[in-house]
Amino acid sequence: MGGVSTPTPVGAAQRCNVDWRTLTGEGSNEPRSEDHVTASTAQGRDPASLRRHNLRALLRHLHLRGPTSRVGLGEVTGLTRSAIADLVGELTERGLVLESGSSQQQPGRTGRGRPPLIVSPRDERAYALAIAVDVDTVRIGRVGLGGNVLEEMTTQHEHSPGDPTPGLEQLARLVRELVTTTEASPIAVGVAVPGLVRDEDGVVTRAPNLGWHELALGQRLRESADITAPVVVGNEARLAALAEHRRGAGRDRTDLVYVSAGVGVGAGIVAHDQLLTGSTGYAGEIGHMITSPGGRACHCGARGCWETEIGADALLRRSGVVEPADRQAELERLFDRAERGDAEALDAFRQLCAPVAIGLANLINIFDPGLVLLGGLLRPLLRHAEGELRHSLERVRGLPELPVELGSARLGEQGHLLGAAEAAVSSFLASFE
Repeated sequence: MGGVSTPTPVGAAQRCNVDWRTLTGEGSNEPRSEDHVTASTAQGRDPASLRRHNLRALLRHLHLRGPTSRVGLGEVTGLTRSAIADLVGELTERGLVLESGSSQQQPGRTGRGRPPLIVSPRDERAYALAIAVDVDTVRIGRVGLGGNVLEEMTTQHEHSPGDPTPGLEQLARLVRELVTTTEASPIAVGVAVPGLVRDEDGVVTRAPNLGWHELALGQRLRESADITAPVVVGNEARLAALAEHRRGAGRDRTDLVYVSAGVGVGAGIVAHDQLLTGSTGYAGEIGHMITSPGGRACHCGARGCWETEIGADALLRRSGVVEPADRQAELERLFDRAERGDAEALDAFRQLCAPVAIGLANLINIFDPGLVLLGGLLRPLLRHAEGELRHSLERVRGLPELPVELGSARLGEQGHLLGAAEAAVSSFLASFE
């Protein structure tokens, strides 16, 4: 998983740069290495290793593509009917999938004979625990194998700037409360954070808006919440990009840039179906791209960073609110006013268009993505000031040869949570025995 590390066991580093085509089967008509392994294509593999590989392939397909007949699984994997039956039987015994008769007429069937057996993820038992940490809020939920959100809640983040202990204690409490109310333990835990996460070991090296430095978040959460499952930590924007690419507005696209603005600004870049991570896992820190040299001071220590121009505080300043006591409440009031057509609220969004366009133009010129998805407070910006934003973007781009589609992130506020869940499931599948 690009930009995501799995400390399992604690202290053991695991680097996972993933070819998303391998996981989804998209982007090629040829058999992919992960989804089409049979005895005839796996020379040199011992039987136990081959079986594990095929079990993972079935689970991966069911997670990404949903309920599938045994026949369909055979077509996807290239395995024989008897092999599929054997593998599905094991996964059923282990409580990961269930089988049922189809309630729908299948193409080409005359209505006679037994309906095909449909294999589905057993998401109530096979679920990931997902956590999305933001400066002001914490969102936590259970997401089943297959991507269904089983339950979730959002609460105020009890963090103390510079001291991660109160926030960690809150996360551990929320995890314990959620796990103790369910029948089964999670298969893995994913945590999305607004900061730099080192690819090598999953340490949050720096989260300026939280005041965190060199925080071994995964390890400390495992210890404080008594978690035995793998814990995966990743940057929130990159995980949201992963979720949009797998399940959202970018599902059928090979190249995209996802940009999200909140208190901070981040991005996830997908190129040729791969999430770009950089040499350390920090790629996508576009909020600290200098777009206004010598401008406002940023929490990172520099001046003129893009997030000082388009982040939540910048939007509130344009609406006349400076240093609010409750930033989230003020934002919600501003969004509500804009929805009701309040002229001052709409003008605040319009004023944001020019600085947003400058950063987007740079990203488009660098990555030629074909699709730019806007998340966080940029979603209502697109809704309320799309014309102004497109005009500003065309005025500063300068390269009309690079066609680009501008769209809204489909998963909305769930994007970070679902991205954390996707990272957790990938970790589970990578280590599945």
